[in-house]
Amino acid sequence: MTSQEAERSEPTGASEQDDFLLYDGECPFCRFYARKSGFQTPDGRPLALIDANRALERISELREAGCEVDEGMVLVLDGRSYQGADAMTALEAMTSGTGWFGGLAKWFASNPKRARAFYPWFRRLRRVALRVKGRRGLE
Repeated sequence: MTSQEAERSEPTGASEQDDFLLYDGECPFCRFYARKSGFQTPDGRPLALIDANRALERISELREAGCEVDEGMVLVLDGRSYQGADAMTALEAMTSGTGWFGGLAKWFASNPKRARAFYPWFRRLRRVALRVKGRRGLE
């Protein structure tokens, strides 16, 4: 299954055990990263790509668990949550690494210190892109 198929096939009543990446589909950078990275879990299970703008129930669940989803993408893998730079680092092992973008994504995420240093800039780029579109972020 391709990452785009995973995004389209996300069931609304998915269980909490499902592995998924919650990202802001309104952000062109987030959307590109989610769709082009070719994520595959270490044991071969599909990683559902969920546009947070279409998953208000998931946002509520994550916020109740103490995760502010507007501060960065959220990866839930094997029942554990990762956010922002930590999510990027965890996703690095699941990225195909092919092509210029895959190689660049793997390079950014392969070092946790580098991911933490760059992630605030990625978040700023997202906010600028959303402002240009007339949006403030995830509600």
